[in-house]
This record gives sequence, C-alpha cells and structure tokens, in this order.
Amino acid sequence: MESSIKRDDIIKRAAELMRSGGIMLADVCTLCGSPLFKMPNNEVVCPIHGRVMLVKTEEEVAEASLIGILTELEKSIANMLNNYLTKIRRGEASYDDARDIVYWLDAIERIERIKKALHKEEGIKSEKEKSEKESS
Repeated sequence: MESSIKRDDIIKRAAELMRSGGIMLADVCTLCGSPLFKMPNNEVVCPIHGRVMLVKTEEEVAEASLIGILTELEKSIANMLNNYLTKIRRGEASYDDARDIVYWLDAIERIERIKKALHKEEGIKSEKEKSEKESS
C-alpha cells in the first residue's frame, strides 16, 4: 500500500465505494494492492487511485496504455493553456500566443475524439462478448 495513505483511510474509502453501490471484486490494484470495486456505471475503481482498467489481452494493454498517454497529453496541454491564461490576464498575450492557443485546443479536441472512438470500440467489443456468452 502507498505509505502516504493510512490503512484506515483505505478502509473508509472502500466503505464509501460500497455505500455508493460498488461491488468488491476479487481483483486488486496492480499499483497498491487494494481491492477493486465495480461501480453501478460499470467502472472499476481503486479506493486509492480512482478509475482503473482491467486488461486481459495484449491488445487491451496497448489500448489502456494509449488512453493513459492521451490523458497525460491532455493534462500537459491544459497546463500550457493555463500559462497562456496567465499571460492574457497580465495583458501580455500576443497574436502568436492566440494562434498557439487555437493549436492546443485543436489538439485537445482531437485527443477527445480518439478517446471517444476507443471507448466506443470497447463498448462494441463488450456487447459482442456478452452476446457470445448468452448464445453459448
């Protein structure tokens, strides 16, 4: 378990997840060893790290890795946009800054489209697997 988070805090967070309708899974978080919970919206959640993805195949590992990279890119771009916001508030923004802001906003929009496509593909796979199980 992470040293900065006390055992009691983990238990409290786990209890909150259960009160919210979460079901404790047999799987544990690969980062901290805490039990994972499946929430009513089908998200899998670690009491410490929040939403996590369970992967079974190499393809799923690659997809999860790509989503993680895209999310980190979004965070980095958001930090850069925050720097531009500071310049705007100071009245120091230039035409080049405005052009860069549009460029970075376009990048975020593209990242979101890719993530949506990946999630939609994930949903299609999930539905296909469900129908295969029902027909067996």
